[in-house]
Amino acid sequence: MYGHATTSRAIKGMGDFLYVPRIASSFDLTDLQTLVLGASAAVGPNDTGNEARTLIYGLDTFWKWKSSHAEGGWPFVTWQTEILARDFEAGVDETAGLPSETLHDWGLYSQVQWGFMHPWSAGLRGEYVTGNTSSSAEANEERATTTRVSPNVTWYPSEFSKIRLQYNHDWREYAQNADAVWLQLEFMLGAHAAHKF
Repeated sequence: MYGHATTSRAIKGMGDFLYVPRIASSFDLTDLQTLVLGASAAVGPNDTGNEARTLIYGLDTFWKWKSSHAEGGWPFVTWQTEILARDFEAGVDETAGLPSETLHDWGLYSQVQWGFMHPWSAGLRGEYVTGNTSSSAEANEERATTTRVSPNVTWYPSEFSKIRLQYNHDWREYAQNADAVWLQLEFMLGAHAAHKF
């Protein structure tokens, strides 16, 4: 993993489990605006050594505005941002000549979505990820600085489904720039709790 060999690890105690805490709270800024703030983490072992662990932590925010004349939820504007960091403890790999090291990575995304006409919305998303230098060339290539811009358009056939067409353009540090087109289908089955925004 990231140039380091992996080993099989048995579960011996509570420290060998993955823990994923999260806290979030929402606030009505006005009758037309809602803000959600959150913090999350994930901590647990990884397979590069008997004592190697990984910690992921982040903060996120979501803001939504809806018109005072909204009908069926439209028009609306949302803005969502999240920043994440990771500390990956890579164990010694004597075969590959790699020392134990901690890989520090961080990244963020921010996206704006505009529900301009029922049942359509358009959006723009930006992403950025980077990491520190590793002893492993493979890890440096896999964790290279990348920036992405993604415009998209979404159609909501119902309250429980959406179909999104998205274009991605990537600027990558160790590779050629890349382009991709994605078609996403999302749907929900069964009862779900109502939310106020």
